[in-house]
Amino acid sequence: MTHEYVNQRLPMNQVSGRLQNKGLDSFLFCFLSLPFCIMPFSLLTQKIVEEEVLKSPKVYIVKEGDNLWNITKKYLHDPFRWREVWDNNRFIINPNLIYPGDNVIIPGLFEDIESEHVSAVKAGAEVSTQEEEDETEKKPEIALSTTEEGNEEKIPQLKEITLQPPPPEKVPLTTVKILASSGYIIPKEKDKGKIFNSPESKTIFGMGDTVYINTGKKDGIKIGDKFTIYKPIRSIIHPITKNDMGLLIEILGELEIKETLNESSTADIIESYSVIELGDKLKESEGITVPMIDLAAKIESKDIDGYIIAAKDLKETVASGDIVYIDVGRDAGISEGDRFYVLGSEEGIERRGKSRGALKKPRIILGGLQVIAPKEKTSTAIIRESRKEISIGEMIEYEKKVE
Repeated sequence: MTHEYVNQRLPMNQVSGRLQNKGLDSFLFCFLSLPFCIMPFSLLTQKIVEEEVLKSPKVYIVKEGDNLWNITKKYLHDPFRWREVWDNNRFIINPNLIYPGDNVIIPGLFEDIESEHVSAVKAGAEVSTQEEEDETEKKPEIALSTTEEGNEEKIPQLKEITLQPPPPEKVPLTTVKILASSGYIIPKEKDKGKIFNSPESKTIFGMGDTVYINTGKKDGIKIGDKFTIYKPIRSIIHPITKNDMGLLIEILGELEIKETLNESSTADIIESYSVIELGDKLKESEGITVPMIDLAAKIESKDIDGYIIAAKDLKETVASGDIVYIDVGRDAGISEGDRFYVLGSEEGIERRGKSRGALKKPRIILGGLQVIAPKEKTSTAIIRESRKEISIGEMIEYEKKVE
């Protein structure tokens, strides 16, 4: 049988159709491949978000019935580490006294927080996802640069940014009530008068009450003047040098002059920190402001030492939470929040001379105290810790100095 090969030609309309089908195949291939091209950029965005999640110290808000022991047990699983929690929260003066609403930092525990950039990326991610679905043919534009040697193109390097967690907020060193009741030592009494009567013939007063004072126009008193109400407690004699350190006073409140006569004035009590009575005295108004402590601030090194010269309640020995007075103040470089070790020795303190240089310097740590109200020559402080019995007259040394 003879086979004949016939040169078959397709009509032009069939050739055109096949070319169109080939173009459609190419388009479909590119369209289906596009998600795989976009996927690395999505992964990159996710990585940026993950890397910009910051770490913030764990902060626990104190509730009714809480104490450092159970808070430490709950979060650090070892209640005997309560002292570590205390050391990381310098605003806590007495570890036995914490209050609902206090913010306690838990050392070693952190919480994830997001930077503003991360929030913006996440917010924009939802929009970009929809745009990718609707406009898959659009590709991300990347700025390219050309080298001088040729046409080689490089992706520019992005500047690295290191994000830092926000610093902790400042916390109050103590409370107005503790500052007022603790009082301080003044070198010399310069009273501006005293409360001698009231319109209602009362003997005990509080905020909002009206009183009469025994100074007036002849003493320069004017309407609107403000004075601090105080009570003298006792004179303070240095237990080592026997020098007169001044007068210990307690702050009771504030009053404002409303009416003046020649030898007397009428005033309203505008602040009351304790019971105010007839006979309580007045001094130039100072007001009471609770110092705020920056927990992130670097502790300054200071070369300061001194002595505990008195306790508020005529005590011979003191323990954690007690108020004491020390013989160094602002002129020695003391600031609010400064902490000192209380030092002793196994043999006791030698008190053979009236100058500090003649005394033996003890090295046994009995406890620690913190300054809450520094004055010019003396300061008011609170005992933060007592490991052993602390007596009036013990030596103190700035905490940074002891290894």
